[in-house]
Amino acid sequence: MEPYPLSKLNPDTSEWRIRAKVLAIWQEYYDHYSTVDVVLVDDKGGKIHGIIPMELMPQFSSRIVENRWIVITDFILRPVVDALKPVAHRFELERSGDGFYDFVDFGRILNGAHDTSICVDIIGKAINVSKITSFGCNVYEDQVEHIVFDLQDTSERVLRCVLSITDALPLYRLWMTDPSDVIICVLRFVRVEFREGMWICSGVRCSKLLLNPSIPGVKKMKSVFSIKHGPIAKKQKIED
Repeated sequence: MEPYPLSKLNPDTSEWRIRAKVLAIWQEYYDHYSTVDVVLVDDKGGKIHGIIPMELMPQFSSRIVENRWIVITDFILRPVVDALKPVAHRFELERSGDGFYDFVDFGRILNGAHDTSICVDIIGKAINVSKITSFGCNVYEDQVEHIVFDLQDTSERVLRCVLSITDALPLYRLWMTDPSDVIICVLRFVRVEFREGMWICSGVRCSKLLLNPSIPGVKKMKSVFSIKHGPIAKKQKIED
């Protein structure tokens, strides 16, 4: 497989292999984790920012050296959420930590490009949270109460999400008790389906909801939303 140009990398690229030179290496420190960040450049001059959790660096320390050319195939691509970007590329490469997160871009889902036979991981800010008893479709096999909410990404795109009240109760409680907080949700292994004229991410038995988890990307996303919107005086709720 020929190396893929960095300038053309996007979430719609199904398979890629890149060959790039390490231009810069530095470390970033957050509340509960740290990362090694790099700037890569290919032979056409395209540049991209790469992120490696510190705990994974022993696997890469012999390869990630300034001015060395490396081949990469096992990183995921995600939208940049930082207000200040080291390079102009609107996406960045990240090596998942122990959780092996593989976040799907909202645009890929909303455009119908994702394979609906495969569950996805998604990340976004919770908005419009509501506890209701029906949604107009059988999202779950059993007739149980569920929570409907929207997730918003840093590009202001929104996905409707539906989880059982058992799975989503922590989100509902946090939403109701702290209306000024920015809640970043990570949804793991959710089903993507087109219902009621919209794309919906719904829970299945393997699904999991994480609230403000200590993983790369969450702190950055929370910071971006705080800068964009400032303190939230009042949150809207979907009509019950």
